[in-house]
Amino acid sequence: MKIGFDVSQTAEDMAGCGFFSKQIISHIIEMDKANEYLLYPLFYGYRHPDYKKAFQSKELNVSNFFMNASLHNFNRMWDDNPDKTEILGFPDIVHSNNFSFPVGVNAKRVMTIYDMGYLDCPEFTTEANRLVCFNGAFEASIYADHIVTISNFSKESFLRYFPYYPEERVSVVYLGNRPTLNKTIKESVMQAVKAKFGLGDSFWLGVGTLEPRKNYRLLLEAYARLVMEENESKPLYIAGGKGWMENDIQEKVKELGIMDKIRFLGYVTDDELSVLYSTCFAFIYPSLYEGFGLPVLEAMSCGAPIITSNNSSIPEVVGDAGLSIDPNDVQSLVDAMHKLSNDQDLRKELIIKSEEQASHFSWDFAAKQIVDIYKKVMITEPWHKMS
Repeated sequence: MKIGFDVSQTAEDMAGCGFFSKQIISHIIEMDKANEYLLYPLFYGYRHPDYKKAFQSKELNVSNFFMNASLHNFNRMWDDNPDKTEILGFPDIVHSNNFSFPVGVNAKRVMTIYDMGYLDCPEFTTEANRLVCFNGAFEASIYADHIVTISNFSKESFLRYFPYYPEERVSVVYLGNRPTLNKTIKESVMQAVKAKFGLGDSFWLGVGTLEPRKNYRLLLEAYARLVMEENESKPLYIAGGKGWMENDIQEKVKELGIMDKIRFLGYVTDDELSVLYSTCFAFIYPSLYEGFGLPVLEAMSCGAPIITSNNSSIPEVVGDAGLSIDPNDVQSLVDAMHKLSNDQDLRKELIIKSEEQASHFSWDFAAKQIVDIYKKVMITEPWHKMS
């Protein structure tokens, strides 16, 4: 098989989509030498200016496309050719990972659907983002030969909106943990990260892009209540790049009177994140909606005690390894933080459960699932003819 694979979102500071595509394809290439892989750093509507930084491979069965093309020439070539088959190297299968459905190509088509949050919770994203995501999902529902979702929750959500799509053509492939994240950290790295961020012996930790869906305002309110009611001494650190619709979050911190106890760390490296996860008192993730919940898995793999939401896909990831809260109830989070602070035996138990639960998720297994999907797609009838 010749498999065209979208790596366009690996060209930037990666969020969930980029991590999924990079880890899946790198593990597939490592295990599968029988098939040929064509990597696309530029893909339909997603054309990042740093596309030459996208994931590449030197393996003999891998071709890195478009690396010698200027963005201007690529755009002209792409827009002038409605049939994309030759441009994409005559693939047998094209796998999209960035919400853009591959139209105008004479190949079987697979698409990854991460979540349906733009329909389930439209208030958490922009109108432009909703339109892009919906258009991709809608076209996939009509033309995709197979859909990959990253949780049962996302699978059920997709089929609820597009009930005509055959359920047997939707497969759940769970994410694995980033191999660069672990609790075994060199002492020199540990000390350097602690010095950089001024980390003390005990702190609460939140991780994720600054956007409404991550529910940081509830976390801030719960923490402020703990400070006021119980004179909480442990600071709160939040690691994550800027997203959207949270430009005034610093004003919320000022309003709550906890400026001296909160620190926003911005986007952090894997080494820094490993230190944060493995040394925090607890990791708190009160997200309002997830297609998977990768930070929860990352934190568990580093042995962090977990406090997280009881909604969407998160229970599939955390199992019984964490304390569950209602992400719409500030007091629910306050109670969980208080409980963990006052029960060291519980904290030790959650650390053990976290590492055990994290061991159930594997990129090697996920890669094998994807290759099996490709094999299945090649011998099944097309869902629809070329669009």
